[in-house]
Amino acid sequence: MIIKCFILTVIVLFGGSLLTGCYMDRGKKADDVKETGNQANQDLKDAQNKFEKEWQEFKSDAELQISANETRIDEIKVEIKTSSGEFKANYEKEVGLLEQENADLKEKISEYKYESKDKWEGFKQGFNHDMDVVRKKLADLFSKKN
Repeated sequence: MIIKCFILTVIVLFGGSLLTGCYMDRGKKADDVKETGNQANQDLKDAQNKFEKEWQEFKSDAELQISANETRIDEIKVEIKTSSGEFKANYEKEVGLLEQENADLKEKISEYKYESKDKWEGFKQGFNHDMDVVRKKLADLFSKKN
């Protein structure tokens, strides 16, 4: 009988310590989860702030480049008015196309909405490529004119 009581007491003590340990571990895990959640929220806010800053810089640089393109187009138009004949017609057509491409870039930058980092990187890459194409065409057209 004493052995049975002893065994029962040991089992109860062991079970109690096991349950108490699990309960304490849950509290610690809950605190860890809260801390991880707070850190994740802070990381998300930091990422959003970083994107917002990067977007504003990118947008202002793009708008400056678009404005510079518009200035070049206006300069070329003035030069075209002083030229004559067949060249004038060809240049007017090319300048009209470049003006449309530049307007498309302006619209593209004003309508962009952030969806994900991958799409942002793709947009940036595509936009920069299109901007370089317009700039190169303007430079080539301007060098042909001179």
